[in-house]
Amino acid sequence: MKYLLKYSLALLLLSSCRKEPNFPDEPQITYNGVEQYTTREPGGRDVDELILRIGYQDGDGDLGLSRDRNTEDYRPPFNSGSQYEHNFIAELQVKQGDKYIPYPFVGPLGFSGRFPRLTTGEGRAEALEGEIRYTIESFASDTYDQTGTLSDTIRFQIYIYDRALNKSNVILTDDIKLFSGSPRP
Repeated sequence: MKYLLKYSLALLLLSSCRKEPNFPDEPQITYNGVEQYTTREPGGRDVDELILRIGYQDGDGDLGLSRDRNTEDYRPPFNSGSQYEHNFIAELQVKQGDKYIPYPFVGPLGFSGRFPRLTTGEGRAEALEGEIRYTIESFASDTYDQTGTLSDTIRFQIYIYDRALNKSNVILTDDIKLFSGSPRP
C-alpha cells in the first residue's frame, strides 16, 4: 500500500509539471503534405481527390466554424457572401513555365470552405495544436482545361481565419501533378 501511495504521488507531481504550450492567439499554419488519389471512371475520365494536410497552432483555441446554419457561425461576420464565410482559404495557382498564376474562377466557385470547430469548451481559451485534413474532390480530366489556362501542375496558397477574425500566416503547397496519384486504398 505504501508503494502505491508513493507511485501515485510521484505520478501526480510529474503530471503537474507539464506546461501548457504558449502559442500566439493568431493561428500559425504549416504545410504537412498532400495525399493524392486518382481514379478512372467508366468512359476514361480521370478524377483526382486531394487531401491537403495543414498543421496548426493557436493560443486561444478559437478555430473552426459550425456547419449548422442555425448557429451564430452563420450570422455576420460569417454570413454567406462575407469575406469570413469560409475559414479555410485555398487559392489555386497554375504553373505556366516557371511562374504561377491564380486560376481565374468565375463567381463564387473555388476551393475555400469551412472546417469544423476544434474545441467543445465555449468561453475558455485553450491552446490548440494539430492537423487539418482538407479534402478537394473537384479535378476531372475532361473539365480541368476548358479555359486553356490550367496545366497539369498546380499548387495552393493557403491561410485560415479564427473566430476573432485573425488571419494566419500564408503558406504554399508543393507542386501537385494532376492525375498522377495512386488509387484510393
